[in-house]
Amino acid sequence: MNTIKLIHVGLGRWGFDWAQHIYPGSNDVEAVAYVDKEPEALGRAQAKLGASPSKCFPTLSDAIAATDAEAVVIALPLPLHAAVVREALLAGKHVLIEKPFTQTLEEARSLVGIAEKSARVLMVSQNYRFFAAPQAAHQFVRDAWFGQLHTVQVDFRLNAVAEGYGDRHQALPNPLLADMAVHHFDLMRMVLGEDPAELSCRAWIPRGSPYQMPPCAVIVLTFPSGIVVNYRGSWVDQAPKTPWAGRWQMDFDQGSLFWTARGDRPLVNAQDRMSIRRLNSEPESLDLEPVLKYDRLGVLHAFAVAIRSGIPPSFFPSGRDNISTLSIVEAAISSSSLGGASVKIETVH
Repeated sequence: MNTIKLIHVGLGRWGFDWAQHIYPGSNDVEAVAYVDKEPEALGRAQAKLGASPSKCFPTLSDAIAATDAEAVVIALPLPLHAAVVREALLAGKHVLIEKPFTQTLEEARSLVGIAEKSARVLMVSQNYRFFAAPQAAHQFVRDAWFGQLHTVQVDFRLNAVAEGYGDRHQALPNPLLADMAVHHFDLMRMVLGEDPAELSCRAWIPRGSPYQMPPCAVIVLTFPSGIVVNYRGSWVDQAPKTPWAGRWQMDFDQGSLFWTARGDRPLVNAQDRMSIRRLNSEPESLDLEPVLKYDRLGVLHAFAVAIRSGIPPSFFPSGRDNISTLSIVEAAISSSSLGGASVKIETVH
């Protein structure tokens, strides 16, 4: 498969990480231009990435005019997502956008409409889908080895303050519900194979926390099939941290499944674990089939496959699909603002 020529937009901390660590390991894409409004960011790309000045641009329109790129990858602050995605789509480019997709559902629906009308691929980088453990958990649920699933517990813990996350992270709007839990909500949908119908969320700022908006939350989500998910997340937890995908316990009629995924770099796939416990038995570890292209390399591979074949591969987080994930975020924020009142997901659509 031919490589996809792309324009990369955004060279902040995470955007530069894409350029420095992800593209060099991919044989699916080639970055032919870098865009950032800040001259020092472009200078860093030239100094550290060896990017030619002729490949660095202050605006997306300049990069589009100067290259034959087919696609645009966008790694900008959330408030800028919608406008830049729109510009790229209207220029006829396929788009991969960092999560969260957009600030509002209205923006997301509008962009999906543009992409579908112009037959362009619009993908959201829900990179946690591209690991061995969640993909195996998805199949375990489908195969019903332990009968029907009825309860799920998800626990995400990390003390961001102790680990040196600074003022920028502490000033994020909805740092847990919108910026982090969006990964876990998306995994719920992928693994369970359905969307929640209703949820109740309580979010808070612990006493003495430097966060400007709640870094902690507990959520109960109910699904149409009767499955109940209990979610607990915290950026300021004192207990040992979990892997980034959280720790999952999935209780079925005849036993339980335990798994986790996405460790710290450089070996992000080294923390994938899965085990089972049959009723009245000891836990048993399960071997996982490796995912050859995982994390953001898996995202880029799926993006390239969708562009070249016109057929989205398994677990593909299209813009349309991601509207349902974004709806959970919106519902959780709404419920929290109402003191934990139950919110039907359909009311935020």
